[in-house]
Amino acid sequence: MPKVEGTLKNIVYHNKENNYQIIRLDSTEEKIVTVVGYFNELSKGLSYCFEGEYVYHKKFGMQFNALNVNRLDNDNIEGLVIYLSSNNFSGIGPKTARKIVEKLGVNCLEMIIKDPKSIEGLGLSNIRILKLRSELIENKNQEKLSVSLLGFGFSHKLTSKIIDKYGSLAVEKIKEDPYRIIYDIDQIGFIKADEIAKKIGIKPNDKRRIKAAIIYTFENRMYKSGDTYLTKQQISYYIKNNLKINQNIDDIIEELITESLVVKNDDKYTIQNAYYSAKRLANKLRLLNQFEKNVNNNMDYINVLELKKGITYTEIQKEAILTSLSNPITIITGGPGTGKTTIIDGIIDFYRYISGNIERHELYEKILIMAPTGRASKRLQEVLDFPAKTIHSSLGFNYDGSFKHNEFSKLKQELIIIDEASMIDIFLATKLFDAIEKKSKVIIVGDSDQLRSVGPGQFLDDCIKSKLFPVVKLIQIHRQARDSRIIKLSQKVNSMNISLKDLNSEEDLFIYKCKRNMIFEVILNQIDDALKKGYSIYKDIQVLIPIYKGNLGIDNFNFLIQEKLNKNNSQVLIWKEKKFYKGDKVIQLINEPNLGIMNGDIGTVHKIIRNDSEEYQLVVSYDGNEVVYNKNDLDQITLAYAISVHKSQGSEYKIVIMPLVKTYSHMLKKELIYTGITRAKNVLLIIGEPETLIKASNNKSTQRQTLLSFFLKNKNQENKKTMSPYDFLD
Repeated sequence: MPKVEGTLKNIVYHNKENNYQIIRLDSTEEKIVTVVGYFNELSKGLSYCFEGEYVYHKKFGMQFNALNVNRLDNDNIEGLVIYLSSNNFSGIGPKTARKIVEKLGVNCLEMIIKDPKSIEGLGLSNIRILKLRSELIENKNQEKLSVSLLGFGFSHKLTSKIIDKYGSLAVEKIKEDPYRIIYDIDQIGFIKADEIAKKIGIKPNDKRRIKAAIIYTFENRMYKSGDTYLTKQQISYYIKNNLKINQNIDDIIEELITESLVVKNDDKYTIQNAYYSAKRLANKLRLLNQFEKNVNNNMDYINVLELKKGITYTEIQKEAILTSLSNPITIITGGPGTGKTTIIDGIIDFYRYISGNIERHELYEKILIMAPTGRASKRLQEVLDFPAKTIHSSLGFNYDGSFKHNEFSKLKQELIIIDEASMIDIFLATKLFDAIEKKSKVIIVGDSDQLRSVGPGQFLDDCIKSKLFPVVKLIQIHRQARDSRIIKLSQKVNSMNISLKDLNSEEDLFIYKCKRNMIFEVILNQIDDALKKGYSIYKDIQVLIPIYKGNLGIDNFNFLIQEKLNKNNSQVLIWKEKKFYKGDKVIQLINEPNLGIMNGDIGTVHKIIRNDSEEYQLVVSYDGNEVVYNKNDLDQITLAYAISVHKSQGSEYKIVIMPLVKTYSHMLKKELIYTGITRAKNVLLIIGEPETLIKASNNKSTQRQTLLSFFLKNKNQENKKTMSPYDFLD
């Protein structure tokens, strides 16, 4: 690996949160080198050896991207003077530092540590001398500690986090039990901990390893398959196949139960947060549902609404409006074109009527409308002309992961409408219902045939199947959507009743059969045609793909579309494998409520700038909200010319382009195809091997194993061994 050595001249930029630094190095080759990377404590004047690679930056020229750093012993007199008079040591100025170095020479640091009396007579008190020795030892130990942790294979960024958590005992704690870092340090999972365990000689059948693997199995299954519990047989199967250990784990599971890391209920095993979330949510739903019904059966006002809005409600739509305002909790479910949004609009007006025909703006204090994503809530607000927020925003999500509204600080609105409920996982649903007042009415709206939540559980499905709440299922397609071939195709897919004769181009549906190596060219031609007709690549056109990797994956499509469409390449910001140009379409990947952006929000790179520390920054506009990203923040966004079907949920696009090929087969399920199709509002283009759609439509997703379903159906089922503090709330 290439190396560069020299004396640290100055630190240009230092992000103290993650220790990313830009430094100037006076190298041994008698030239100044710009070095960038994640480092722990570096000190001006000391000598270092950096390992990494040279990277050319269009504006700043050649830089050295360092992956590792080691302190050198060949410190010079001037460097030592700068070091001793730095902020690392209190009460030592440049004059005193020079006296120390002139008296003891270049080995002064080691000499002071060995014999602090060696600097007596230079005007320092005994207390100051002992403190200097202590600070030198601390700095030296910090360097050794960092080197040891880097030797385990941690990055500089993770090394900083580990030292912050464990302090000087970091190495000892990791050697004692390397699996502890899974629970204590973000971004470290079982696989990384297992690599370290092998390095320090922990045996494959070590109890600590098997315990960690069992917890990992639960978490892996929750976020890959959505299951919130497993049976003992399933746990044993996964341990045997993942760890290649054929061992009885009964005693180890019992230990985990005793340690309150695993919870058992009948033959169901899970981890604490999943168990208590499901149990608490079930209890809260039951509590809300037992409040007295307030029957509103005023059909006269339904007739007034029809005249006022110039529409005719179907009987089922009338039932949905009246049922929603007559029950504590109501579920409305249906596919595209069945009038879910029309019903929400009717509910708002009807609620205004039964509230005494108050002014519309007064309803804002009484009704709260929300959806899981920013795009879904914005679409609701545009269609309804009524404020709508994300669930996170409604609950007052803070940067530290907490919520302003919770079981102790409730939402004040009397009517809560939750749209796109199929996207809500068990943990978010629990947080939401914790914050809802007992007497508030709740209307849960969603398409139960869509993809389930990315997170664990299946909140909407479980609520419907519990039969505890009135469910209004909308099946009739309304006149404005009745002639849509997109809607008809979605119904065929959903009913698993599709054949080759359904795969014909007609009206708003276009089928292009082509070889795999021609798919990108066809897609690009279709995008070009749409752009010429006035459609926007940012607002109207979306490519949906089920996988990220490979030639026909999201990542490669984004790169190819960016290369063809975005000619603003005079300025580029490069981060790892990503390149961003002005005008790029990007998507936010995590929630950042303090910046006003949430996971799934799509924006445009507005400009690329440099801050006062000469570091490039990306400015992204989300519908006018400009957000500045430092280089270290760029893992939060990615290109969005092509996105996954999951990321598209809750959104609607005028043109949807879906490539379909057999290589996607392992990901293609009925729910995914149905969800992708129903994102298209005006035009749907299916390109590649459309017959794949038939096979996928007959392949349903595996039913999730969910604790919420269990608790809703079994009111008296309680875990006798473990109680939750939440059991005493409400």
